[in-house]
Amino acid sequence: MFHALRRHARPLARIGCVSIGTVYVLVGVLALLALSGVLTGRADEDRMMYVLMDVPGGRVLVWSLVAGLAGYVLWRLVEAFADPYEFGSGLRGMTVRTGVALTALAYGAIAFSAARIASGRADGSGGDETEQREERLVAQVLEWPAGEWLVAAAGVAAIAVAVLQFALAASRAYTTEVRMADAGRGMRRLIHTLAAYGYAARGVILAVLGWFLVRAALTHDPEAAGDTDTAFDFIGGGVAGDTAFFFVAAGTIAYGAFMYLNAWFYRFEKDPSGRRHVRFRRRTASPRLSREGA
Repeated sequence: MFHALRRHARPLARIGCVSIGTVYVLVGVLALLALSGVLTGRADEDRMMYVLMDVPGGRVLVWSLVAGLAGYVLWRLVEAFADPYEFGSGLRGMTVRTGVALTALAYGAIAFSAARIASGRADGSGGDETEQREERLVAQVLEWPAGEWLVAAAGVAAIAVAVLQFALAASRAYTTEVRMADAGRGMRRLIHTLAAYGYAARGVILAVLGWFLVRAALTHDPEAAGDTDTAFDFIGGGVAGDTAFFFVAAGTIAYGAFMYLNAWFYRFEKDPSGRRHVRFRRRTASPRLSREGA
């Protein structure tokens, strides 16, 4: 059943990548505008949805993003169960497939929040709603038996996922889902550059969010937790200050651009050749043809 659904649901992957790319690009743009002082307010997913709601046809745009995100959630769940990349049912394979499913749930949360905003069921402030929702959830968990341990474990997990983002960029494992052979030499370099920069920016933000959760657990203070905007503020308040803020915000835009390219070059099943890194020919002065990694 899942294999048949996967064949018919491929457009969901492409549309979902476009929606996710748009979310990342706009959040990064909001962050840069806030850094420059052009725009006041928060730089997170909810704030971005409120900004879209204020433009002509904004409600349609937000609902389009919701539909794309929801489609991508469905696609990723199907991927997790159908295993088109043949990760297998061993420990490593099930870990990867579980990560795919958790990614789907994370984007589902963004879609749910955007749907509430588009339907008018959110508070309409465009302010601290996301952060307050995060703090309420952390406060509830902290009251559970061993709640501090659970919150700390969530923070450690977020930090582990952050490390994974750097590993994905370094190993170029993202090419499992990208048809690199169909991209020209320049396009392959662009994909690698955007992916490396984007995954690094995601890793920094996730690491900061994970630290917020660990800090909340250690201090038993739910207000120590935070969201994407809080992470940007934390990054901007460090030694590097505005420079670090700028590079992470620009990296967020880079990840969005990578998702746009991923939508075009999406690979829906394992490369039959078994290769992850596509190689191409390079002209040299020697009559022999050498090979260079993409």
